[in-house]
Amino acid sequence: MRSRRSPAALRTGTFGHRAAEHRWHWSAETAAMHGYELGEVVPTAELLAAHQHPDDRALFRAAVGSGEGFCLRQRLTDARGNARVVIVVADPGPAGLTGFYVDLTGPVAAQHRALIDDALPDHARLRGPIERAAGMLMVVYGIPARRADALLRARAAERGLELSRFAEQLCAAVADGVEVPARLRTVFDHVLLTVHQRG
Repeated sequence: MRSRRSPAALRTGTFGHRAAEHRWHWSAETAAMHGYELGEVVPTAELLAAHQHPDDRALFRAAVGSGEGFCLRQRLTDARGNARVVIVVADPGPAGLTGFYVDLTGPVAAQHRALIDDALPDHARLRGPIERAAGMLMVVYGIPARRADALLRARAAERGLELSRFAEQLCAAVADGVEVPARLRTVFDHVLLTVHQRG
């Protein structure tokens, strides 16, 4: 029966490897980390390798082949295509290796979400002035967004300023010292009031 625990819960499972017989065994929890029910498949070196990230396979094989203890961080893709991050810990014994897997997927995903959530307000705060400044350039010069962004970046680099700082200065300068001609206001008023009729 599949686990109903929260995806963020820390899950552990055991495994063993008998080197002389080239035989693996795993617990229900370790099987589940690979996307299987216990007994659904027989764990083998080939099966484990198939679930490992290509960049992690050689390290795992070398660690198992050494016959010594190890602790590795591994990236897996389970049988349903879900990505997982696990720690694999093994100790040597007379018959081979015994050890356990620790599924870090939930905590790692939660940590990534927390980092993104922390960064988003700063990103939004920094992007606001940049987008406003780019919008001004697009209207005044009749240029597309990409060229407006490139122009802003070039001017910021010339002045030796961060892009967001330069954009803030431009927005402030325009707000304080640029008079919008009455004709332009009239044209914009008309567009604002009739834009919904333009299909």
